[in-house]
Amino acid sequence: MEILIPTTAIPGHLNPLLGLAGILVKHGHDVLVQTGNGFKPMVEAAGISFIPLLPEADVEVARFFAKHPETHEKNPLERTRFGLENYFLPQLPAPATGLERALHDFPADVILTESMFYGTLPLLLGRRQNRPTIVHAGITLLDLFSGKHVPPIPGESAEELEKARGEREVVVLRPLQAAFDKTLETLGCGPLPCPVLECMSTLPDLYLYLGIQGLQCPGHSVSFSKVRYIGNIPPPPRQHPLPDWWQKLDKTKRLVLVTQGTVANLNLGQLIGLALQDLSEEKDLLVLVTTGGQPAEAIPVDIPPNARIAPFLPYEQVLPKIDLLITNGGYGTVNMALAQGVPIVCAGLTEDKEEVSANLQWSGGGIDLRTNEPSPKAVRTAARKILDSSVYRGRAKELAQKFASHDTEAELLALLKACVQPADLPTNRGVEAYA
Repeated sequence: MEILIPTTAIPGHLNPLLGLAGILVKHGHDVLVQTGNGFKPMVEAAGISFIPLLPEADVEVARFFAKHPETHEKNPLERTRFGLENYFLPQLPAPATGLERALHDFPADVILTESMFYGTLPLLLGRRQNRPTIVHAGITLLDLFSGKHVPPIPGESAEELEKARGEREVVVLRPLQAAFDKTLETLGCGPLPCPVLECMSTLPDLYLYLGIQGLQCPGHSVSFSKVRYIGNIPPPPRQHPLPDWWQKLDKTKRLVLVTQGTVANLNLGQLIGLALQDLSEEKDLLVLVTTGGQPAEAIPVDIPPNARIAPFLPYEQVLPKIDLLITNGGYGTVNMALAQGVPIVCAGLTEDKEEVSANLQWSGGGIDLRTNEPSPKAVRTAARKILDSSVYRGRAKELAQKFASHDTEAELLALLKACVQPADLPTNRGVEAYA
């Protein structure tokens, strides 16, 4: 099959799709990846053909939010709406146009993209016989920001829960629905036939969930939907070497990995700096920090003797040796850690991180601090609670077994084949399954 893989120009969106692309190329499929120009070396290093997004769609997300520091003052719901309305939605026409141009030269059997690439919407809202099979891969929680899969806060009353749902409806859902419908109308399609925050899982021919059901708080039923869980995605070929200090680590110490990812890392004092200070006196620990590409000098605290710093780390090699992950809650990082049985402390409210962190705690695989900037000693308290008990490590190992129960490679190939040959796929009820 010929498979076109377009993604937004965000590392956390591209990386899992590159992992899928590697499987498809291995099995003889013709794969073309369309993403930001800055990722061309990474794509081609993986042995995969590359074409760029149109310039209007090639917008670096970290730079975008750096230009809008006012977003840091907004509450999580307002930040959600701002990001979708001002980063993703304005790009919708350009990815859609770029996708159509790519299909002109590369008549794909399948478009396989990630669940935040809205460029597929015009095709999905058109006539089915006029487009290839479209498959979305869920790179974060299902129906993100819809509120349907958010576990209740411990101690939250029914009245407080209803109030929160009402606020989500007014602040996010209604305005976004109107904004998306207006943009789609200018493209000659729409309105959306389903809630805006569910369209990327409802409308495609197949939705590949990159994860396990044990990390998704139950919401509406997906038993008759197009959602298929396929476990952990193998990372693309190693992109970063192990640092020189890796082989010299004291093997009698327990290893704690701290990261703020590659997007919400403009202020490394929020979590990395605080963790370094909180854990500086822990004699039994070594604290490994990856800055997501930022220089070590960007960490606004003195580096303690028990810390080691690197801009990036090859997680596929490092995570099996880690005893605890401290993160702001990036979905891919959380998935990779739990797939290795590593328990987690999460502290993040931006992007998808609030929902990811809440689901992590619900799953039992870690602790959600429910903040972007933990108070002094909060990180140490949570870290010691996990490290000094077998409960969280035991639950993380149970979740790792659920990841291991998936033969991701075989499931991906079988589901794509069945999707292109619909008679082989169990009956789907489409949009009405989400009623």
